[in-house]
Amino acid sequence: MDSLSKASNLEIDNAPPVLWDVQACAAYLGKSPRWIWSALTRRPEEPGSIPHVRIGRTPRFLQSDIAEWVRHGCPPAATFNGWKASPSKRPQTT
Repeated sequence: MDSLSKASNLEIDNAPPVLWDVQACAAYLGKSPRWIWSALTRRPEEPGSIPHVRIGRTPRFLQSDIAEWVRHGCPPAATFNGWKASPSKRPQTT
C-alpha cells in the first residue's frame, strides 16, 4: 500500500459521522417528511419510533444508524439503541 492510499484510508477512518436532516432521512427511507415527523413524536419504546439525535431542538439522523435500523426491520428506537449499547444482544442479520 502506498502512502497516498494510507493517507486516504486514514481520512475515511477519521471522518465525522454523516448526519441527515428530516428531508434526507425521508428520501433515503422513501417516506414523506411528515412520516418522519410523526415517528419523532412517538416515545422511543413505541413501535414506529425512529432512532435519532438532537442538536439543540433539531432532530438529526446518523446515516449508519438508519441503515442498520432498516436492516434489522425497523424496531422501536429504544430497542435499537439497546442493541447499539450492548452488541451481544443484537440479533444476527442475514
